Amino acid sequence: MKKNLKYFEDELSRLSKEFTEFKKKHIGKPEIGKAIELAGMEWLILDKTEKGYFAILNGFDGKERTFDSASNNWILSKLRNELNTRFLKKITDEFGEDAVIEFDRDLLSLDGQTEYGHCKDKISMLTVDEYRKYRKFLPNMDKWWWLLTPWSTPANGYSVTNTVVSPSGSFDSSLYLNEIGVRPVCIFSSSIFESENDK
Repeated sequence: MKKNLKYFEDELSRLSKEFTEFKKKHIGKPEIGKAIELAGMEWLILDKTEKGYFAILNGFDGKERTFDSASNNWILSKLRNELNTRFLKKITDEFGEDAVIEFDRDLLSLDGQTEYGHCKDKISMLTVDEYRKYRKFLPNMDKWWWLLTPWSTPANGYSVTNTVVSPSGSFDSSLYLNEIGVRPVCIFSSSIFESENDK
Protein backbone atom coordinates (compact mmCIF):
# COMPACT_ATOMS: atom_id res chain seq x y z
CA MET A 1 0.00 0.00 0.00
CA LYS A 2 2.81 2.44 0.95
CA LYS A 3 4.67 1.57 -2.28
CA ASN A 4 1.55 2.35 -4.33
CA LEU A 5 1.04 5.65 -2.53
CA LYS A 6 4.69 6.61 -3.06
CA TYR A 7 4.39 5.71 -6.76
CA PHE A 8 1.31 7.92 -7.20
CA GLU A 9 2.94 10.80 -5.32
CA ASP A 10 6.01 10.56 -7.56
CA GLU A 11 3.86 10.43 -10.69
CA LEU A 12 1.82 13.43 -9.57
CA SER A 13 5.00 15.39 -8.92
CA ARG A 14 6.42 14.42 -12.32
CA LEU A 15 3.21 15.38 -14.15
CA SER A 16 3.04 18.68 -12.28
CA LYS A 17 6.61 19.54 -13.35
CA GLU A 18 5.90 18.54 -16.95
CA PHE A 19 2.74 20.68 -17.01
CA THR A 20 4.65 23.66 -15.60
CA GLU A 21 7.31 23.28 -18.31
CA PHE A 22 4.59 22.91 -20.96
CA LYS A 23 2.96 26.18 -19.82
CA LYS A 24 6.29 28.00 -19.91
CA LYS A 25 7.01 26.86 -23.45
CA HIS A 26 3.60 27.96 -24.68
CA ILE A 27 3.59 31.36 -22.96
CA GLY A 28 6.76 32.27 -24.84
CA LYS A 29 9.24 35.04 -24.10
CA PRO A 30 7.51 38.35 -23.36
CA GLU A 31 8.28 41.33 -25.57
CA ILE A 32 7.91 44.95 -24.51
CA GLY A 33 4.79 46.47 -26.06
CA LYS A 34 3.25 43.04 -26.79
CA ALA A 35 0.40 41.23 -25.04
CA ILE A 36 0.64 37.77 -23.49
CA GLU A 37 -1.91 35.53 -21.79
CA LEU A 38 -1.23 34.55 -18.21
CA ALA A 39 -3.54 33.05 -15.57
CA GLY A 40 -6.51 33.39 -17.94
CA MET A 41 -5.93 37.14 -18.45
CA GLU A 42 -4.27 39.20 -21.15
CA TRP A 43 -1.34 41.34 -20.02
CA LEU A 44 0.54 44.07 -21.86
CA ILE A 45 4.29 44.00 -21.21
CA LEU A 46 5.52 47.52 -20.43
CA ASP A 47 9.12 46.92 -19.39
CA LYS A 48 11.83 44.40 -18.52
CA THR A 49 13.35 45.10 -15.10
CA GLU A 50 16.08 43.43 -13.05
CA LYS A 51 13.34 41.57 -11.20
CA GLY A 52 11.15 40.50 -14.13
CA TYR A 53 8.54 41.83 -16.53
CA PHE A 54 6.46 44.88 -15.62
CA ALA A 55 2.96 44.38 -17.04
CA ILE A 56 -0.50 45.94 -17.00
CA LEU A 57 -3.80 44.14 -17.47
CA ASN A 58 -4.71 44.69 -21.11
CA GLY A 59 -8.25 45.75 -20.28
CA PHE A 60 -10.19 46.06 -17.05
CA ASP A 61 -10.53 43.82 -14.01
CA GLY A 62 -14.24 43.18 -13.73
CA LYS A 63 -16.69 45.90 -12.88
CA GLU A 64 -15.79 49.51 -12.08
CA ARG A 65 -14.89 49.99 -8.43
CA THR A 66 -14.28 52.69 -5.83
CA PHE A 67 -10.74 53.53 -4.73
CA ASP A 68 -11.77 53.59 -1.07
CA SER A 69 -14.58 54.80 1.18
CA ALA A 70 -12.57 57.15 3.40
CA SER A 71 -9.24 58.26 1.89
CA ASN A 72 -7.22 58.90 -1.26
CA ASN A 73 -4.16 57.30 0.38
CA TRP A 74 -3.25 54.14 -1.55
CA ILE A 75 -1.72 52.54 1.56
CA LEU A 76 -5.15 52.55 3.26
CA SER A 77 -7.17 51.80 0.12
CA LYS A 78 -9.69 48.95 0.08
CA LEU A 79 -8.92 48.56 -3.62
CA ARG A 80 -5.23 47.99 -2.81
CA ASN A 81 -6.18 45.30 -0.30
CA GLU A 82 -8.47 43.60 -2.81
CA LEU A 83 -5.81 43.56 -5.53
CA ASN A 84 -3.14 42.17 -3.20
CA THR A 85 -5.41 39.38 -1.96
CA ARG A 86 -8.22 38.26 -4.31
CA PHE A 87 -6.61 39.35 -7.55
CA LEU A 88 -3.11 38.15 -6.61
CA LYS A 89 -4.53 34.71 -5.78
CA LYS A 90 -5.65 34.24 -9.41
CA ILE A 91 -1.99 34.31 -10.43
CA THR A 92 -0.37 32.50 -7.51
CA ASP A 93 -2.91 29.66 -7.67
CA GLU A 94 -1.59 28.87 -11.15
CA PHE A 95 2.09 29.82 -10.95
CA GLY A 96 2.99 29.76 -7.25
CA GLU A 97 3.79 32.36 -4.59
CA ASP A 98 7.02 33.49 -6.28
CA ALA A 99 5.37 34.29 -9.63
CA VAL A 100 4.81 37.95 -8.76
CA ILE A 101 7.60 40.14 -7.36
CA GLU A 102 6.97 42.77 -4.69
CA PHE A 103 7.96 46.27 -5.82
CA ASP A 104 8.14 49.82 -4.48
CA ARG A 105 5.28 52.28 -5.02
CA ASP A 106 5.88 56.03 -4.84
CA LEU A 107 2.81 57.84 -3.53
CA LEU A 108 3.99 61.31 -4.55
CA SER A 109 0.89 63.42 -5.19
CA LEU A 110 0.21 65.18 -8.50
CA ASP A 111 1.12 68.51 -6.87
CA GLY A 112 4.35 67.20 -5.33
CA GLN A 113 3.26 66.33 -1.76
CA THR A 114 5.32 63.50 -0.21
CA GLU A 115 3.07 62.99 2.84
CA TYR A 116 1.97 59.44 1.89
CA GLY A 117 5.52 58.24 1.28
CA HIS A 118 6.14 54.82 -0.29
CA CYS A 119 4.78 51.31 0.08
CA LYS A 120 5.38 47.89 -1.45
CA ASP A 121 2.86 45.90 -3.49
CA LYS A 122 2.71 42.71 -5.46
CA ILE A 123 -0.33 43.95 -7.39
CA SER A 124 -0.74 47.69 -7.84
CA MET A 125 -1.87 50.39 -10.27
CA LEU A 126 0.16 52.79 -12.36
CA THR A 127 1.36 56.11 -10.97
CA VAL A 128 1.09 59.30 -13.05
CA ASP A 129 4.83 59.12 -13.78
CA GLU A 130 4.58 55.51 -14.94
CA TYR A 131 1.61 56.36 -17.15
CA ARG A 132 3.68 59.11 -18.81
CA LYS A 133 6.67 56.79 -19.20
CA TYR A 134 4.69 53.96 -20.83
CA ARG A 135 2.05 56.04 -22.62
CA LYS A 136 3.30 54.97 -26.06
CA PHE A 137 2.22 51.39 -25.22
CA LEU A 138 -1.13 52.39 -23.70
CA PRO A 139 -3.87 53.08 -26.25
CA ASN A 140 -6.95 55.04 -25.22
CA MET A 141 -9.60 52.96 -23.48
CA ASP A 142 -13.39 53.24 -23.61
CA LYS A 143 -13.66 53.87 -19.85
CA TRP A 144 -12.09 56.03 -17.17
CA TRP A 145 -9.50 54.20 -15.04
CA TRP A 146 -7.73 54.75 -11.73
CA LEU A 147 -4.11 55.68 -11.15
CA LEU A 148 -2.82 55.38 -7.58
CA THR A 149 -1.43 58.95 -7.53
CA PRO A 150 -3.38 61.24 -5.17
CA TRP A 151 -4.45 64.60 -6.61
CA SER A 152 -3.06 66.15 -3.41
CA THR A 153 -2.91 65.26 0.31
CA PRO A 154 -4.23 66.52 3.66
CA ALA A 155 -1.11 68.71 3.97
CA ASN A 156 -2.65 70.80 1.19
CA GLY A 157 -6.25 70.38 2.35
CA TYR A 158 -7.10 67.44 0.05
CA SER A 159 -7.87 63.85 0.94
CA VAL A 160 -10.76 62.93 -1.34
CA THR A 161 -9.48 63.03 -4.94
CA ASN A 162 -7.24 60.78 -6.99
CA THR A 163 -5.82 60.94 -10.47
CA VAL A 164 -7.65 59.07 -13.23
CA VAL A 165 -7.14 58.54 -16.95
CA SER A 166 -9.98 59.64 -19.24
CA PRO A 167 -11.10 57.74 -22.37
CA SER A 168 -9.14 60.31 -24.41
CA GLY A 169 -5.97 59.48 -22.45
CA SER A 170 -5.71 62.74 -20.46
CA PHE A 171 -5.50 63.11 -16.67
CA ASP A 172 -8.36 64.25 -14.51
CA SER A 173 -9.39 63.91 -10.86
CA SER A 174 -12.09 61.78 -9.30
CA LEU A 175 -13.50 61.37 -5.80
CA TYR A 176 -12.31 58.12 -4.21
CA LEU A 177 -15.98 57.05 -3.83
CA ASN A 178 -16.63 57.09 -7.59
CA GLU A 179 -16.71 53.79 -9.46
CA ILE A 180 -13.91 53.78 -12.03
CA GLY A 181 -12.16 51.10 -14.13
CA VAL A 182 -9.27 49.13 -12.61
CA ARG A 183 -6.15 48.09 -14.55
CA PRO A 184 -3.80 46.17 -12.23
CA VAL A 185 -0.03 46.18 -12.77
CA CYS A 186 2.62 43.82 -11.44
CA ILE A 187 6.11 42.44 -12.05
CA PHE A 188 6.05 38.84 -13.24
CA SER A 189 9.08 36.82 -12.22
CA SER A 190 11.30 35.87 -15.17
CA SER A 191 11.14 32.28 -13.89
CA ILE A 192 7.57 31.98 -15.18
CA PHE A 193 8.85 32.22 -18.75
CA GLU A 194 12.03 30.13 -18.46
CA SER A 195 11.80 26.42 -19.09
CA GLU A 196 14.49 24.07 -17.77
CA ASN A 197 16.08 24.09 -21.24
CA ASP A 198 16.57 27.88 -21.08
CA LYS A 199 18.67 27.78 -17.90
